[in-house]
Amino acid sequence: GFLGYATFPSECRFNRNRDGVVIKDSTYPGSSTGGAHNAGDTLVHEVGHWLGLWHTFQGGCNWSGDQVDDTPAERSPAYGCPVGRDTCPGGGADPIRNYMDYTDDRCMNQFTAKQRVRMRAQ
Repeated sequence: GFLGYATFPSECRFNRNRDGVVIKDSTYPGSSTGGAHNAGDTLVHEVGHWLGLWHTFQGGCNWSGDQVDDTPAERSPAYGCPVGRDTCPGGGADPIRNYMDYTDDRCMNQFTAKQRVRMRAQ
């Protein structure tokens, strides 16, 4: 279900009323109702959008993915923590540990170097 949302920089550049990040309270660290998403990584994911990042699986295997060339292509969102998952040929394992995928908080722990560059450029 819904965990949060954020505006992209291009959506709020000329309309500050649209600027922001929203997360469900069950995703706060330590929440007893957040299940696999209660370590605070939903906020990290949504702030990633707010700073200009797309999902790692954006466009699947046949598109430029998240439009950051050091992120391996991924056919679809990953859930849980499917170590070794590889949904696109030739690009390496899916980026299941990336904050911009849909894996459980216990699995997320990184942005790529070029994702960090993009966020800093916003």
